[in-house]
Amino acid sequence: MRLLHAKHQKLILQCYPPGKSVDKKPNPSELSYLLYYASTRRVKLEKVIDFLAHKTKSDAGRNRSGNLQVTLSIIAALIDKCSNNLNVFASQVCKIMLAILNTQELPLIRLLVQTYGVLCSKLDGGLFSGDKDFVDLFCQLSTGLISQGVSKSNQPSLNVLEWKRISLATCRHSFKCIGYNTHVSKSLLSLCVPLLTEQVHSSSSHDDLLKRLHANLNVENDADRRLSKSVTGRSMSKMYRVKSNADTDSLSEDDLNVEALSALRTLFNTTLSSQISDATKEVVENNLKSYPNEEEWGTTFLEMCASWIPVQLRFITLSTLLKSITVTSEKVSRSTDAAHLKSHFARMVHFAKNISGLVSSDFNMIGLSITDVTQRLLSLQTFLHLMAADNLPADKVAYLSSIYSECICNLSSHIYYFDQVSDSIEAILVHMDTVLISTTADNVEQVYGLVLHLLDDVSTVLNLLSAKSSAIIRNRATLENWSVSLQLLSFSLSYKEFSEHGTSQQITQIQAKYLAVFNLFLEKELVKSDSPEQSDSKIGERDDMLIPNFNDYLENSQNILAHLLVHCNDFFEDSILNVNVAAQLVLSLRCILHATGANFIHNFLPFFQHWQQSTYSSSLSRRVKDTSAYILMQDSVEVLESKYNDCFKSDVHSLPLAAFISEDIISRRERGQWVCELDGTSSTPKIIPGELSMKVNKKSIFDFFSHISLHGWTPSQGPFREADVLLENGNGYSEHSMNGQLHAQDFRPVNTKPVGAGLGLGTVSDISSIHSGLANQSSRANVGSADVTQATIETRSMISLMAREEHRVPRVAPLKLSLNGLSISGASSPSVLEKQIHTTDVRSILDGLDSDDDREIVV
Repeated sequence: MRLLHAKHQKLILQCYPPGKSVDKKPNPSELSYLLYYASTRRVKLEKVIDFLAHKTKSDAGRNRSGNLQVTLSIIAALIDKCSNNLNVFASQVCKIMLAILNTQELPLIRLLVQTYGVLCSKLDGGLFSGDKDFVDLFCQLSTGLISQGVSKSNQPSLNVLEWKRISLATCRHSFKCIGYNTHVSKSLLSLCVPLLTEQVHSSSSHDDLLKRLHANLNVENDADRRLSKSVTGRSMSKMYRVKSNADTDSLSEDDLNVEALSALRTLFNTTLSSQISDATKEVVENNLKSYPNEEEWGTTFLEMCASWIPVQLRFITLSTLLKSITVTSEKVSRSTDAAHLKSHFARMVHFAKNISGLVSSDFNMIGLSITDVTQRLLSLQTFLHLMAADNLPADKVAYLSSIYSECICNLSSHIYYFDQVSDSIEAILVHMDTVLISTTADNVEQVYGLVLHLLDDVSTVLNLLSAKSSAIIRNRATLENWSVSLQLLSFSLSYKEFSEHGTSQQITQIQAKYLAVFNLFLEKELVKSDSPEQSDSKIGERDDMLIPNFNDYLENSQNILAHLLVHCNDFFEDSILNVNVAAQLVLSLRCILHATGANFIHNFLPFFQHWQQSTYSSSLSRRVKDTSAYILMQDSVEVLESKYNDCFKSDVHSLPLAAFISEDIISRRERGQWVCELDGTSSTPKIIPGELSMKVNKKSIFDFFSHISLHGWTPSQGPFREADVLLENGNGYSEHSMNGQLHAQDFRPVNTKPVGAGLGLGTVSDISSIHSGLANQSSRANVGSADVTQATIETRSMISLMAREEHRVPRVAPLKLSLNGLSISGASSPSVLEKQIHTTDVRSILDGLDSDDDREIVV
């Protein structure tokens, strides 16, 4: 026996109490001095750890359990004290713990797991990226601890639960540092996730998971949205109870379940995106492999795990699933083996259901790009119908497509920002347009089915929004969001490939489905306020659309209402015109008319003359246009009476136009010109030959509007010529194929008014501001009355404005006179808004330039 020892050896040996007890603890005063000694210099630390490794080997060989417990305590203290120099002795620590692990004694392994936890809490990325030997030793130690706990728990003994806890606790500790190395992450996740999932599955039913999920999110169900304020406290108390029970050997299955959930929480509650992604993939893969018939439980289990992710990183889980299902979809399109196809399809369905569960859950995902995710889901659905469908049965394609639709609809109806609904609906419609453009002779049937699915998606979104409540006040979808979809009305012109290879019945069904969805939009978003959040006072009523020139519907000739009417004209002139579909379209137009009032009337009147027929025609197209024109004209008079009654100088029914409309309609009914299906009336039993009445004309319409103070905002003779210009020249349109020929389907409304629109006089508010300034100048010079301000003119309430004679919208002639110092009262010049707006073709201007370089000028 050696009598002399080096100083570091002497300090270490003094920490060990004498005797052969199996339950020892280091002498506290000697341990404190040893820690001070080891922390002063790196060389001393190396000597200390080397001697501890040597002593551990000796004590393990002689089965000195008490000394090994002291060694583990010393190592834990060294790791905590000298964590800045952990790279000096980390490998040796792993070797020491591996030697103790081989003893397979429960008390030692229990203390070993605690020391392992201290080590994991102090590790950083430097060791995992620069020391391969350490990485191998750490993996060996971690897998050894987990495997030993699993193997021992499978053997009949009195300590089964304790050995299980050792495995679960090792998983929890290892999750603190697995994100630093890909190899470590993959090897440990593949070992830990099945173990943890099995424990939770054996102890928690689906209802238990739902309760815990709601607790994690601090919300109850929609009927009782109360905060659960004691969730954190209960969770911490359970963990303390588990540790206390482990010390007293009184563990239960509930304690193991708490330990497993704590480990999963540690795994997912991280800021490392790679760890979140790997963990998500491993959980979903294991659920598919181990619990293929319990999809509901597996989906809720993933939601619970994802609820522990920091809210700003939860979108990584969704992105991981989307990436995985995209890769699998591509494999399906290339595979021909039946077994592989079955496996790939099951995997796609499983991942899709997990995506659906995430997007339909209550927790938010800050940073999630709704538009990007929607586009990816739409792409997956399109790929399924147009590519993967060649290798899959039709019923499987329909089943998976319905899951994709659930994902799209649930995501779109879970409000994250104000304009989400508008963006989502527009994204679906734009994607539908893209799909139709890409039609070929080989995929007409697939495109037809996909388009119907996409229209169903929009319908479902609208219905979900009416049923759901949201903490975020959202903006309603607008008519402008439907701009690109209006090309479905001019189907033969817009989608020539589909029209050539598809059937007229398919086109009719698409148009009928589209108009049904469009009418649902008008009912849910444009007219009614069914949904809870829409009834909130913070959301403006739809009456603002009745204000003349709302959204530039009067000043901008390329507005959505004009766009719609142009496409309606193409629809009426189509050779495959269907009366029932036409009735749906007329219903849509009447709904929009009642919602937008004078704005629709201003845009419709130019089309009335174009649709009106002066002689009887056997052509269904002409009869439908004529009937539609009179239905809308009759409704226009009713809307003006009900919505703008204060603006009339006399009773509407006393004016000749109302009687003229009735006479013309009766004449058309008697002569078989009227299409009764459009207004739901019965046909005339006896046809009376004769000429059609034509009492409704330009003069009668203009005389009618001369009796209303809105006449400055309604078209006179000029705009009647605009319909022909719009229909013949396709003003403001750009075709899909860009072949130089313009059609109605190529109209693209812009969000901002083009330079030069409105004759360069600015908006109504701009002119009113000028007017108020001139009025103030004039009043101060003449009478010295109070200032007339923009607020007193009340330009936001144009209906009230028109009824006040002293504050009418200024006209050009009075403005010119006022600039010359004369009063603006008594002006009678026609409004500038009644004038024909002439447009000049930009191409003709460029052709007149002499220099080739000038052609590069951007106008």
